[in-house]
Amino acid sequence: MGSNRIEITGVAQKQAWIDKVLPPVEEVRPGLLSIPVVFPENPMRYTLCYALINDQQCIIIDPGFDSDEGQAQIAAALRRADIGITEITGIIATHFHHDHLGMAARLAKASGAWIALGEDERRYITDFTDADAEVQADRERMGVWGVPHDRRAEGAMSIEGLMLMKNLADPDLRLQDDQTLDVAGRKLRIAATPGHTPGHICLWNDSESLVLAGDHVLPRISPNVSLEIRGDTDPLRKNIESLRRIAQNNHYEVAPAHEYRFRGVADRADDLREHIQSRSDEVLRVLEAGAPSVHEVARKLTWSRGWDSLGRLQFRLALSETAAHIQYLVTSGIHQGVPGLPGAHAKI
Repeated sequence: MGSNRIEITGVAQKQAWIDKVLPPVEEVRPGLLSIPVVFPENPMRYTLCYALINDQQCIIIDPGFDSDEGQAQIAAALRRADIGITEITGIIATHFHHDHLGMAARLAKASGAWIALGEDERRYITDFTDADAEVQADRERMGVWGVPHDRRAEGAMSIEGLMLMKNLADPDLRLQDDQTLDVAGRKLRIAATPGHTPGHICLWNDSESLVLAGDHVLPRISPNVSLEIRGDTDPLRKNIESLRRIAQNNHYEVAPAHEYRFRGVADRADDLREHIQSRSDEVLRVLEAGAPSVHEVARKLTWSRGWDSLGRLQFRLALSETAAHIQYLVTSGIHQGVPGLPGAHAKI
C-alpha cells in the first residue's frame, strides 16, 4: 500500500525496485553511503545498509543478511571511501532480524567493531534450549490457530530458521530511548519504535533532516507486525503508538532499510495508521461473520497477491499478522477473540 502524498527522493532506488535489480550505492549525504545488501530467497530482495564515515570512525547501520556476497557488496562500497572491512568501528542494527543483524557477527569478527541494539530488543523468539521442542510447540500453536494439519509445519518455525536467529550476534551496547549517540561526526537521536519487533529503534539525524527508519516506515508496503510465540502480547498497539510518535518533521528524508528513500514521514505514518485501522475493521467483519480461528480469519482477508499465493514464510507472516489484529481487537474490548491468543489486557 503505497502513498500518493510522499515525495520519492530515492529515484534510482525506486526504478531498481521496479526493474527487480539491485539499486546503486549512493552517497545520501557527505560521508553517508546507502549500500544494497542481497537478501536471498526473499521477496524484499535486499536490505539497504548505511555507512557513516569520517576520519575517525566507520559505523555500519543494518549490515544485512549474512553471506559472502553481502560482505563483498559492503566491502566494494567502502572501498569508494578508501576504507576496508577491518576498519569498521561500530555496527548498529535497528532490530533483531537476520536481514538486519545477520552480517554483524562476521563484520565484528573481522574488525573488532562494537555491536549495538535498542534497549528493549531481546532474545524473545530465541529464548529456548531445545530447538526440537520449540518447533513442536509452535506446530501445536498452529493447530490451535486452526491451521490444517498438512500446513502446520509450513506455518511454524523450522529448526533451520530458529537456529539462524539463535546464531545472531548479541550486542555490546544498548541504545536507550532519547539517547544521543555521537558517531562519525554526527549526532543520532535514538527513538524507540516498538511494533515490527519489541525493541525496534529509529535514528534521527536532526542536523541533516534525516531519519534512518529501519523497517518502521517503508514507502510502499505496510511493515509486518506479528504476534509471535513469545514477546510482546499486543504488538499492533505498540506499533500504532510508535507511528504516532514518529509523525513529526514531515520535511525529513526517510532512509528506510528496504525499497527506497522518501520525504514525508508524518504523512506516511498517518497512512500506515489508517491502513491498520482499515485492516482491523476488515478482521472484525470476518470475526463477526463467524470465523472461529486465526487461520479462518486470515483465509478470508484480502491479500495483495491472493491467499493461495502465500507459502512458507509469507504464510506464517500472514497468520501472525492476523493474530496481532485479533489480539488488538481483544485488548481494545471490541471482540472476545479466538483460541490461541494471550490473555486479554485492560484497554489502553
